[in-house]
Amino acid sequence: MLSIILCSCQGGNQYKKLSKEDRGNNHYKGHYKVGDQYAIKNKTYKPTEVTRYNKVGQASWYGKKHGFHGKKTANGDVYNKNLLTAAHRILPLPSLAKVTNLGNGKSVIVLINDRGPFSKDREIDVSEKAAEVLGMKQQGVAKVRVQYLHAESQTFLKTLGLQKKTGSKAKKPLKNKHCSVNCHIKLVNLKYNGRI
Repeated sequence: MLSIILCSCQGGNQYKKLSKEDRGNNHYKGHYKVGDQYAIKNKTYKPTEVTRYNKVGQASWYGKKHGFHGKKTANGDVYNKNLLTAAHRILPLPSLAKVTNLGNGKSVIVLINDRGPFSKDREIDVSEKAAEVLGMKQQGVAKVRVQYLHAESQTFLKTLGLQKKTGSKAKKPLKNKHCSVNCHIKLVNLKYNGRI
């Protein structure tokens, strides 16, 4: 599927379509971060390097109406409600995770680039766009499975130009000037889900 998509990208037109939500976002703004143990609302969280993570819990979403759109995330990236991103309390930043809505079977692969959620029983906070893909935007919350994608995350770090080292920043723009950061997230979705 991915090879078909890539072969059809004559002149970068297909990449440009996949980049429509963040056209020109070709130099990743965030840095690699795991972070120290921290406490929010009297509860302690310990971010950690993982190779596997598979948890079921409640997902919520955040967007422009919550005042986050355009603001910096926990690793210095800029939150855009239209991109396939999410916040997690302990997974490395940035990393990739598959989120599956257990109520309807819909899934999406998101880039974890922020910390949260800190409400009781919440496992992940997805972007407004990811909530739409998961079919949970209207109800606001959904029971989901969150699966960390280790191999895909390591490949994605290389794509962004980040070393797996705290504070590492991209020194150069993405190799494909037509394919933005979100375009690359969509390509992973197309490869593993067959859709975005």
